[in-house]
Amino acid sequence: MNEIFIDKIEPDYVGKRIDKLLSDILEIARNQIQNYIKGGFITVCDRRIEKSYRIKGSECIRIIIPPPKKIEIEPRDADIEIVFEDEDIVVVNKPPGLVVHPGAACEDISVVSALLYRGVELSNIGAPQRPGVVHRIDKDTSGVIILAKNDRVHFELAKQFFEHTIDRRYIGITSCHLKNVEGLLEKPIGRHPKNRKAFTVVNNGKPAKTQYKVIKKLANYDVVMFKLFTGRTHQIRVHMKYLGCPLLGDQVYGKASKDIVRQALHAFKLSFRHPKTGRKMVFYSKLPEDMFKIVVGG
Repeated sequence: MNEIFIDKIEPDYVGKRIDKLLSDILEIARNQIQNYIKGGFITVCDRRIEKSYRIKGSECIRIIIPPPKKIEIEPRDADIEIVFEDEDIVVVNKPPGLVVHPGAACEDISVVSALLYRGVELSNIGAPQRPGVVHRIDKDTSGVIILAKNDRVHFELAKQFFEHTIDRRYIGITSCHLKNVEGLLEKPIGRHPKNRKAFTVVNNGKPAKTQYKVIKKLANYDVVMFKLFTGRTHQIRVHMKYLGCPLLGDQVYGKASKDIVRQALHAFKLSFRHPKTGRKMVFYSKLPEDMFKIVVGG
């Protein structure tokens, strides 16, 4: 079993319930965190707590992540590129059409299955279906992502994502011309009331913040750079739909395109602090061929 010790509590966390806070940071179901608390796997200053315990700011929190009873993902290779790897993290360039981890569709091949096939150890957080997964990009979105190889590093990376200190940049192609060449969208996102597989801008949704800037105008489309300040599901796609200009080829929020068979979205930059050394790390991924042809073809 792996242990995580937290001896510094950020002021913003004070007053929050420990089960909700850890669930939000680690993106683990709240009832799973509550089961950890009930089982004594999460303690405060070596004392057992209730799930309703609220952070005071002077605690030392101990989290034990028990190993999964069964690894449910079969190692199977996929066409991924390992951009960087050390004893703590692995950075992967993901092609379009590949999921990060198995989901409701029970995909056999994923980034996780490919890493397991190659003998890469991943953290237990999120296991058995999502070991090592700190963040995700959509199946048909390409680009660079990071996974954690141990639980302590997983937590530290997840905290950077939670605190929005990780710099994530995307290149997208919109299906029409945007009204403004740049802007900052702060529109909350939640589950679509009629289509449960989609998301939309809703007043009671989770805060979502996207910055965008048109970097090239094509005959019928715009090439846009996006910066994410939050990481809601389908965030860029939903915000472009809200602006009335969905991503090219996005069949959930727009329509099919003769120019590309997927949503034209690519995660081209990921910048973060190494969770152990504190060194700033920046990784880039070049534009995939299907998007590159549209951009240069104009």
